[in-house]
Amino acid sequence: MKPGCLKKKVGIAILSGCIGLSLNVLLQPVPVAQAVDIFSVLGTAIQGAAAYKQTDKVIKYYNNTEEGRTELFYQLQEKYGVSSNAYRKQQLDEMIPRLEKGIAVSDPTVHDQPYYYFINRQKTFNASCGMGHVISVNEGLYSLTENQDEVAVVLAHEMAHGQKDHVASSIRKKMNVAIGAGMLGSAVGGSLLSNLALNLAVNQIDKVAITKKDEWEADNLAFQYIIDSGYNPGATAALWQRVEEKYGKSKNSFAGEIFSPSDHPTHQQRRENYVKKLYEYSGNHVTAEAGVVKVNGKSFVKPATAEGMSSAERSYFILGNLAAAYKKGHARQKAHVSGSTVLLGEQPIIKCASGDPSASELADLLNRIK
Repeated sequence: MKPGCLKKKVGIAILSGCIGLSLNVLLQPVPVAQAVDIFSVLGTAIQGAAAYKQTDKVIKYYNNTEEGRTELFYQLQEKYGVSSNAYRKQQLDEMIPRLEKGIAVSDPTVHDQPYYYFINRQKTFNASCGMGHVISVNEGLYSLTENQDEVAVVLAHEMAHGQKDHVASSIRKKMNVAIGAGMLGSAVGGSLLSNLALNLAVNQIDKVAITKKDEWEADNLAFQYIIDSGYNPGATAALWQRVEEKYGKSKNSFAGEIFSPSDHPTHQQRRENYVKKLYEYSGNHVTAEAGVVKVNGKSFVKPATAEGMSSAERSYFILGNLAAAYKKGHARQKAHVSGSTVLLGEQPIIKCASGDPSASELADLLNRIK
């Protein structure tokens, strides 16, 4: 078999796994027909160390070369379609470079491989980052949230997976298991046993390929990326509050278990992780509990439902503003009012809506407890 032909077949096998990756980059089980194809290519065409070497070469092609990244990008577009929504495309054109600059504060290697991205036509809530820093955002993401800060959290999470090569690592594990299973089947000479062993091995790896540790790493990196990109850090917790309100507390209730599979953090765990981070970011001054924003242990405000958000979701944006005020030193200044907005120094804290206490009341209270 010619090397070019082999590369193409192995590449397609890897690509099929990559396309199935979701927001937490979970590899979905490989159908029997596909697994048999992997066996036939890897188990019969190449053996032993040569197979592992070839797999590594193909992964590097899609993950590290412009040719491979471009090929993957266009195949993803062909498979999922490209959204015609010009407004959202323009928004993404502004957000991705902004996030890349934020990422560069802690990881300058992002400049070596800028992200490819597009909005696809899929209506389910999802986004994915495949190999080669290729991001695909579902139109359905915007059915959950139109808030730019929350969309940025989704993108930052995916870009964290990209920066740490979680996808390439998971696919490498998947392919190596396929090689091992294929070689075993060839040794015993039983085609039925070979197919069964291959499918069981590949499916098992699929379920644990992106570990809980990787998910936490992506979440934690996303928090820093959001801060360094100038978005409201409270959006990190607010997004998970919105997810819980829309899809329920059970992670299994999420669309197809794609976003939060059984071995990954729950919505509540992710939200509370971010609340803890916001508390630490503020110098241990501010937090939020049951929708109540607290400053130095004292209740500040339980905001009304407004701006398309529940009281609890909105509380996390206020928390994010307060945390930033303390981090940047604005909290040393006196709280004041501009129109319906309460500010600490130059940092807006809350824009009062119907059902909230007045801006002057909140400014006075904040000055007493901050």
